Amino acid sequence: MILTTAALCLAINIYQEARGEPILGQYAVASVTMNRAKEPDKVCKTVLARKQFSWTTKLVKGERLLKAGEPKDKDAWRTAQIIAKVTLEGRMMDMTKGATHYHADYVRPYWCSSMKETNVLGRHIFYKVNQSQLTYIGAI
Repeated sequence: MILTTAALCLAINIYQEARGEPILGQYAVASVTMNRAKEPDKVCKTVLARKQFSWTTKLVKGERLLKAGEPKDKDAWRTAQIIAKVTLEGRMMDMTKGATHYHADYVRPYWCSSMKETNVLGRHIFYKVNQSQLTYIGAI
């Protein structure tokens, strides 16, 4: 499967990252993906970028989803496609409050201590850049 459309890239990311999560948790993963991409035409580039989502390391080569990464759970795949469509149409609010990162609640990545926690949905904890830690560079 070649990953070339925003809907397909967003759906496979939801499927791979959150198919075992409640629906709101799947929407939250979609929101984080969109918060990183900033616009629909950059979804595939964002999803497929190196070290953005862990599943892509072993299941994607270039823009091609390897056979091992193809959805096997038809109901979860259908749900992920619906969530991707609704998200891309802007019909779901971002319950992550602008999060650009998340991790499962059973791990603690090095980067989370430097970010602000925004929400917990299902087994995922969501974060965004901690504004108080940004350095402001004023205009000269």
